[in-house]
Order: sequence, then structure tokens, then C-alpha cells
Amino acid sequence: MQTAIKDALLTLVCTLLAALFMARQRLRRPTSATPTNILVLKPCCLGDVLMTTPVIAALRRAYPQARITYAVGAWSRSVLVGNPNIDDFVDCGAVGSGPYRLADYLALAQDLRRRQFDLAVVLDRSPALGFLAFLAAIPRRVGLDSGGRGFAHTVRVAVDWQHPKHEADLYLDRVRALSLPVVNPRLEFFPAVSDRAWAAALLTSCQPVPETRYPLPATRSFVAIHPGGAANPGMTLLAKRWQPEGFAAIADRLVETYGAQIILVGAPSDAEAAEAVRAAMHHEPLVLVGKTTLGQLAALYENCMLMLGNDSGVMHLAVAVGIPVVAVFGPSDARVYGPYGPKGIAVRKDAQCFGRCFLPGRGIAVRCDRRCIAGVTVDDVWAAVQTVLQRGEAQ
Repeated sequence: MQTAIKDALLTLVCTLLAALFMARQRLRRPTSATPTNILVLKPCCLGDVLMTTPVIAALRRAYPQARITYAVGAWSRSVLVGNPNIDDFVDCGAVGSGPYRLADYLALAQDLRRRQFDLAVVLDRSPALGFLAFLAAIPRRVGLDSGGRGFAHTVRVAVDWQHPKHEADLYLDRVRALSLPVVNPRLEFFPAVSDRAWAAALLTSCQPVPETRYPLPATRSFVAIHPGGAANPGMTLLAKRWQPEGFAAIADRLVETYGAQIILVGAPSDAEAAEAVRAAMHHEPLVLVGKTTLGQLAALYENCMLMLGNDSGVMHLAVAVGIPVVAVFGPSDARVYGPYGPKGIAVRKDAQCFGRCFLPGRGIAVRCDRRCIAGVTVDDVWAAVQTVLQRGEAQ
């Protein structure tokens, strides 16, 4: 209740500020020149930042000569390193990724102002981040206007929370608001040559022996399973994790049905969840939890026939390298945060869970528990796994 009251008060304040900024904007001469120095602002988090990569690609296609700078936190920058559509980065520090001081916020605004951007594409809902672009004296500022929170933008994109759309498409609405084309959008990640060499060497050393009774060749038999996630600087929500016994059951079926080599992946913080899966399996997996960089993990994914996991940043990483994905969802909305594109399936049981867990349109968890995700059965997930694998065989 207290969170809802604070949210309502913030909406009221932002709505009043929106009216003031609109009046101010009418007095200013419109700017329509082709931008040459573009700022993209999205500090956090891994999956969210990955879902902005179609925006970066669209901006680069529309403005091939422009300099594109991405302002992002250190935690999330790793999913953008190597992206050829980005010319430079600005470190947001703690701003937008957790508690921060007013001095940090003002120092970031001053740094952005010094760089003299002529267009800001604000991909965060936070009114503070929208106002940051205003303080940086960027003349054109495009962003969402949800509950008046886009008061500082010069181009405000309306949000219809009654008809949810995928987060990546919502980001692309900022591009459309600039009257720019959106062509074949997809998430992108670019592993380094060294990361691909590392993955090739590792997988060659543990390549399973092909057996004719299995329907898939040995070169496509690796399956990555990520049983952890749901912990980042923006939010920790362990209710997004499916039960380890479920992952173990699916892993064993993949071994027995497809001759798969199971690889358990994740960050060091996922070690306990991964160990629970390993202990429940009848077949021994390869455990790489805490042993890969993000780039190495992406290169590893490129060699897998499937990635199975929870709603997490590394699930979106698998989508970004183009492999089939099955993601188990509970409290978060699969329509908004599910695997983006035709190669992924989100498995969920109760379509009403998101409404009970989050404030509408805010992504703020207020009363989540594990009942939503616990309703997803092994058979539900196995049906999705077979579907995506059969799609791959047909292509």
C-alpha cells in the first residue's frame, strides 16, 4: 500500500511538471536538423540493455555518419562491448543502477552537457533519467511518457498498459516516434574472436560420441541450462527461478532423448541453484557456473542447440546470438520480457501473476511469491523444448 501511494504521488508530480515543460516547449523553436551526436541512455540491466540493441541498429541505419554514444552502468556495459553500431560509452556510475548521491547525478549531467549531444534517446522509464537529458542541454529528447514521467522529453511516446507489448518493441517506439524505419529488428551480441576460440577449444575437448539412435548430430547436441538469475543491481527477485528439480528432469530427458551434453551456466551467485540441479540429475553435466565471461558464454551459446533458463539477462543473451530458447516465467510478464523473435518460447502457467506481483507499467515488484512459477510443470517445459527443436529441424 505504501509503495502504491508513493507511486501515485510521483505520477501527480510528474503530470504537473509535464504541463510546465509542454508550455516551455511551445515557446522554443523546433529543431529538425539531422543529428550528428546522439546519446542513448539506459543504465541497467543486462537483459534490458540487450533489448535496446535493435534501437542502436536502427539509429545507425538512419544516421550512418552520426556519432552514437551509449550511457550505461559498468554492470551492463559488457553486453554492448564489441557492438559495431556504438562509437563510445559514458559510465553512468550508480545513477540508474541503484542508490546514488545527488552529487553523482549532477556530475553525470555535467559530463553529458560537456559532450554537446543534439539528440537523446532515453530508453529508461525513470523521470530522473529523462530530466538528466534536459540538464545536459540536449535539444531533442525522445522517451516514454507513462503517468507523466516523460515530462522532460520533447518527443513523448505514449504507453498503452492495457495492451502490453514486448519491451524491445516498446524501445523501438522511440525510433518510430522520430519517423525512422524499423527493419527486421533483432537482439544482437557480438562475441570476440578470442571468446569463440575459447568456446571451440572447450567444446572440442568434451564433444560427445555420436550415436545413430539420436535424432540430432553430435555437433548440435550441447544444451545450456541456466537455473539461476533474477539478481542484478536494479532488483533481486528469486521468485523468478523455477525449481531445480524441474530443470534436472528436463536435462535428463534431453540426454536420454537427444543424446544431449548438458552444460550448466551462470554467474558465481547461481552456484547454489546449479548445484541443486546437478545433484538431482541422473546424468553428469558439465558445470561452467562462474567460469565464463559474458563473451565466452555467448560464444558457448552459439554452439548449442538450445538454451533453457529463467527470465534473466543471460536468457536474452542466448536470443541475441540466435539460438532456440525456452524460458520459464512466473511473476514477470512473458508478453513483455519473453524471448524476442521466432526462435524462443516463454512457458508460464498463470497469466494473472504479473498483475498481482508488479505495479502496472512500472516493473516495481511489490508482493511476489513462488506460487506463479511453481505452477509450471515439467511436461509444460518439455512440450516447449520439443517445439523449438522441431522448428530448428524444419529450417
